Amino acid sequence: MDDLGNLPFPDRVSRGFSEKIKRLDLPYIRFHDLRHSCASPLLANGISLKEIQLWLGHSNFATTANIYAHLDMSSKQASAATIAGCLALEPSTSQE
Repeated sequence: MDDLGNLPFPDRVSRGFSEKIKRLDLPYIRFHDLRHSCASPLLANGISLKEIQLWLGHSNFATTANIYAHLDMSSKQASAATIAGCLALEPSTSQE
């Protein structure tokens, strides 16, 4: 309940957030976009997708993995370097 004893409108937080963004002359984003902006840095800093799923309250792991948690370029490069290291062949020590 708000200060007047009435139930708040469902969009109260979103509307207030939009007004604040506009007042501060920041680029427009939706309040819901903050969920995406939370998941990706958590993933980039070593937090598991399962922990992020719980943090965001998703009942389905795929929602977190496929929609919210985006890998940044450095994560993709690190994955590629790991695969390259696994596939590297040791120099042959046999003599012909």
